[in-house]
Amino acid sequence: MDHKKTAEEILKHLGGNENVESASHCVTRLRLSIKDMSKVNDQAIKTLKDVNGTVNQGGQYQIVIGPKVEQVYKEFEMAVSKEKPVSSRNSNPAETPKKKNVFSRMLDVLMSCFIPIIPIIAGSGMIKVLCTILVSAGVLTNESSTLQILNLMGDGVFYFLPFFVAFTAAKKFNTDHFAAMVMAAILLHPNLMAMSAEGATSTSFIGIPLQLLSYSSQAVPIILAVWLMSYVNPIADRLSPAMVKVFLRPMLTILIVAPVMLIVFGPFGDFLGGYFGKFVDVMNTWGWIAVSINALIFPFLVITGTHNALIPLIITMFATKGFDPVLIVSGLVVNIAQAGAAFAVALKTKNNQMRGIGLSAGVASLFGITEPALYGVNLRLKRPFIAVLIGSTLAGAVAGITGVTAYSFVGPSIISLPIFIGDEGFISLVWVILTVITSFVLTFIAVWLIGFKDPVDEEKESNPTVTNTLEGKDVNDSPVENVVEEHVGSPLKGEAIRLSQVNDEAFATESMGKGFAIIPSEGRVVAPFDGTVVVISKTKHAVALVSDNGMELLIHVGIDTVKLKGNHFNLEVQTGDQVQKGDTLMLFDKEEIKNLGYDLTTSIVVTNSDRYPNIQHKTGNVTYGDHVLNT
Repeated sequence: MDHKKTAEEILKHLGGNENVESASHCVTRLRLSIKDMSKVNDQAIKTLKDVNGTVNQGGQYQIVIGPKVEQVYKEFEMAVSKEKPVSSRNSNPAETPKKKNVFSRMLDVLMSCFIPIIPIIAGSGMIKVLCTILVSAGVLTNESSTLQILNLMGDGVFYFLPFFVAFTAAKKFNTDHFAAMVMAAILLHPNLMAMSAEGATSTSFIGIPLQLLSYSSQAVPIILAVWLMSYVNPIADRLSPAMVKVFLRPMLTILIVAPVMLIVFGPFGDFLGGYFGKFVDVMNTWGWIAVSINALIFPFLVITGTHNALIPLIITMFATKGFDPVLIVSGLVVNIAQAGAAFAVALKTKNNQMRGIGLSAGVASLFGITEPALYGVNLRLKRPFIAVLIGSTLAGAVAGITGVTAYSFVGPSIISLPIFIGDEGFISLVWVILTVITSFVLTFIAVWLIGFKDPVDEEKESNPTVTNTLEGKDVNDSPVENVVEEHVGSPLKGEAIRLSQVNDEAFATESMGKGFAIIPSEGRVVAPFDGTVVVISKTKHAVALVSDNGMELLIHVGIDTVKLKGNHFNLEVQTGDQVQKGDTLMLFDKEEIKNLGYDLTTSIVVTNSDRYPNIQHKTGNVTYGDHVLNT
């Protein structure tokens, strides 16, 4: 993968750096805040070699890259910063982006606060797993001082979670990082903790009641405090004279924000925490039902890009409960199910390209990276995705019944199975291995039984062997190696002719690619195959499609009809639409355009002709859907 080239191509199709408000990334995706989505060429981004798909959800545009996303992100940041930083996109009021709804903004804040700290939480969690393994293996005892110190190493990030969240929140809200961490220090100050430890439940500040709570492992109060600080700090800066600003600005910020945090935000966070605890208890009570339901829903969360909204819940669960019997477990069975489906497709397909994609995507899913399998195989072929839902749901039930529980927040995969080892010892590892096997095998069998429409098989079924019709040749006489055969139906009704007969040098010389032309007898254009609309000319007279097997086809109605500026043309599709063979793409007023003196000869060109050594086409009278071109 050429990370620099990929990043530059993405930026170009996003509409340039002026259209990018902010950028971040998670494990597999670039997550972008875009000013004007109408400037984004979504289909062009999707067709980039190293992009597995895109999601526009919750006010955030996400580009699915895979495990190399961090390298692409770094190159993307460098490409953007050639002109100006990503974080300073709103300097022009005329280009202020549309406001997101409240839910989208809240989701964006939560993900921005928690996603950056996942690696350190995962690393700390693995230390806790190491402690469990050492005790289970008899290497250390529960009374060992070594074990106690190791536990301190693993627990530190959860106890002091407000500090980490304060830093990421300050970055998100673009405010003073050090003032934000002061707020975290106030929440965790030993004297405040000591007041509640002495049995008091409340005190007062300038006569206002102040509830005494434990703020270790809490995130909501500090996020709200930093949000408030993002408004207070600029005001304090303006009010502070330059001579004393160095201390007066932070002093005013602390004096205003800290009391509000302790009196209002703290109890509010505790209130939410209480309801979250009840939610966790309900999920634990439901047991295998909760795991099955979450496993069924999880793939849809990944598709919409909202699965990361669970991260704050998971982190809070580990910080307060110390384990997760539902969410990470559900993620594990879904990841393995995606792998099982991808491997089944790889073994069953007759398409060499799909076989390669299935094998690589299956391996990636076993290691926790599911987007290649989800977008490149299972969702694309539809039925394997149904098999994933079946396998995930059933395996989730097995996991719930056997009591599989995660004791550390690490991305679920076959290499992180030790996170499921608990106080029961290695028997818990046996149960999780059984769950993994169940998820993989059941999904694999489901794909094998349900089947799927293989790209090659689908074409063979809908297009029987054609002989002696394509320029008098048998298409089976010229096999094309390593290229999937394409069978193109006629997009118009009329007379098919050679491109060399077209009165337009660009088409007649085949400089744009090989193909044929049709002199239309009706003003209607239909899809010549199953595929995607990738380009529509602004003047509506031309449309480009990509077939499901990768053929790029341009349908150009008339000669010099660009001068009509879209008049007398009506489009029935838009860029990015999925179309089936025979779907109407365009209507045009044949008689009116002809009366205006335009030649309506329509060129149909394979723009990636170099991929097909042998392109053959039919001439003579054709109607919609007739087999006119073969590779």
